[in-house]
Amino acid sequence: MLRLSKKSDYALISMKHLALRQDASSSAREISASYDIPLELLAKVLQRLVRARLLVSVQGTRGGYRLGRQAALISVADVIQAVDGPVTVTACSTDDHN
Repeated sequence: MLRLSKKSDYALISMKHLALRQDASSSAREISASYDIPLELLAKVLQRLVRARLLVSVQGTRGGYRLGRQAALISVADVIQAVDGPVTVTACSTDDHN
């Protein structure tokens, strides 16, 4: 089972929100209010997504965030890695080999 951090969870929620509104940008405040996410934490998450080029930050009165590329070209793994770093998968064994 994969456990997501709160940051990854918030990042995925934000990416879905923006994917559904590809014609317009959304502010951190709007996303925060829509999903009851703490604004300060969300702002940090969105900045990580911008640094990873998954989002673009738009300045101005109609500013906010937009997807950095088409939604179909962004994977869940891309989002998680941008926020939490590399994801590694380990094999589990029933043997007691620590």
